[in-house]
Amino acid sequence: MAFETREESDGKVVVIECPARVDLSVAKDLREIMTESTEQNKFLLVVDMDETEFMDSSGLGALVSRIAATRSNSGDIRLACVKEPILKLLELTHLDKIFQVFESVQAAVDSFDA
Repeated sequence: MAFETREESDGKVVVIECPARVDLSVAKDLREIMTESTEQNKFLLVVDMDETEFMDSSGLGALVSRIAATRSNSGDIRLACVKEPILKLLELTHLDKIFQVFESVQAAVDSFDA
């Protein structure tokens, strides 16, 4: 699996570290990780995109797939360390209105406490 996960804030927040490419070849894995987290009643998710240089529509679909599950349980999916090409993709698809984007993982994690 191309993703690493860890827990922050005493286990309340799951941080998912993405690979360099989030495309069709790994989108299913991302969806599964987020599904496993929500099935374990962990609804505060941070997607760390520090290493991610490319994302296609299947990657976007994986991100969107768990929005309802997290938000209906007082949670959210927040993005961290998003590079300019992916920010432009989020803007183009209007997903910049759906996802909060943070400059660092720590800022995204801390935003859940605010």
